[in-house]
Amino acid sequence: MYTREQLLKYPYFAKILEKNSLDVVLDTLTGIVSRGYILGFARSLIAEEIPFTFAILDLDNFKFINDTYGHHVGDGVLQSVGRDLIGFLDGIGIAGRFGGDEFLYVNLKDLSYQEKKASLENLYEDYKVLRKNI
Repeated sequence: MYTREQLLKYPYFAKILEKNSLDVVLDTLTGIVSRGYILGFARSLIAEEIPFTFAILDLDNFKFINDTYGHHVGDGVLQSVGRDLIGFLDGIGIAGRFGGDEFLYVNLKDLSYQEKKASLENLYEDYKVLRKNI
């Protein structure tokens, strides 16, 4: 789960958290930024002309997990992915939940094609955020 201190590093969230509690900003299941606020963050970066990498991540076979093992296991998978995305993006960006098994990835560090490609490959292959056996 994101902490207040982690989000206060970004001016958009510092302003939001002046008026709102952390639980309003975070997705209740995963502890990452909820859809409205992660999209607001991306819009603020665009408005300020701050370059960033944006990706939508969709978990393959998630319906199978819920149907076979139950929603409590599916919830655990979503929580695990959320926690690992926070760790992966720590200091370089923010993770958010779009909905269901879809996550949003805002990376402020890796901006060239090669950096984006390497970061996303690392996310999938090396860091094991998305490619897991549970």
